[in-house]
Amino acid sequence: MTFDDKFQTQRLDRFIRRKFGNVPQSLIEKAVRNKDILVNDCRAKSSQRIANKDNVYIHPNIERLFTNLDNKNKILNKTAVSKKHIDIFKNGIIYEDNGLIIVNKPSGMAVQLGSKTNIALDVIAKAYNPELRLVHRIDKDTSGLTIFAKSPEVAHYMLDQFKIKNIKKTYVALLSKKIHFKNITIRERLLKNKDRVVIDPINGKDAVTQFSFIKNVSGLSLVYAKPLTGRTHQIRVHASSINAPILGDIKYGGNPNKYLYLHAYEVTLKQYNTGKTITVTSPLPEYFKVRDVF
Repeated sequence: MTFDDKFQTQRLDRFIRRKFGNVPQSLIEKAVRNKDILVNDCRAKSSQRIANKDNVYIHPNIERLFTNLDNKNKILNKTAVSKKHIDIFKNGIIYEDNGLIIVNKPSGMAVQLGSKTNIALDVIAKAYNPELRLVHRIDKDTSGLTIFAKSPEVAHYMLDQFKIKNIKKTYVALLSKKIHFKNITIRERLLKNKDRVVIDPINGKDAVTQFSFIKNVSGLSLVYAKPLTGRTHQIRVHASSINAPILGDIKYGGNPNKYLYLHAYEVTLKQYNTGKTITVTSPLPEYFKVRDVF
């Protein structure tokens, strides 16, 4: 897809909105991350400036999605976000201050829209408060803490804090097998390969996860998992690498279950305005409690 002179030297995300209407930034960012949008056959950034000589490729599925967002107004129409959805968001708020809202996301709810989802937490957040901006993502089947900023300034601050690793995250996971260690640090380089992530010592990116044993439960092991880097599916792949995949994580060898037993349990960060360090903890879902893990 090339573009007209009137779009010359536009940012890529603005060009997309001119073509397709009010596409949410989170959806553009996801498409760029997944290489569904390319500039001159190369990976792009949403902030990249493009000229009329450039070629912008948009995957047909994403092009259809963007077109539907504007022309058919099916996904982001306010009627798509029901009162039930907003109540789930409102009741899931664990922490709120002048800059942040931290929500306990249920398992099975996507954080961001995609070609196979018609509702997502960030869309519900916008319906609850149009100023909210997603600054922390977890997988659809992972439950737990998800962070939203209330302004662009706080969003930029939080993203910078993640980049310099000033935000500490702790997950709780139930592994499919008993483990025989108290603490272990996994350092395996990870590479995204389509919809999976694989260990690749040569081409992969650095990934480090610390696992700490909590207790054994009926032949399974409950652990804390602390990702020191932020790679896709990092905890899941690292757990599988020690032959103890997460219960319910069929993609990486875990025993089948209705739920993925991975919960974003705790986050420690510094407030934007005060610099005060806070720690926010999220209660475990009921399906954890049924197994009497705590």
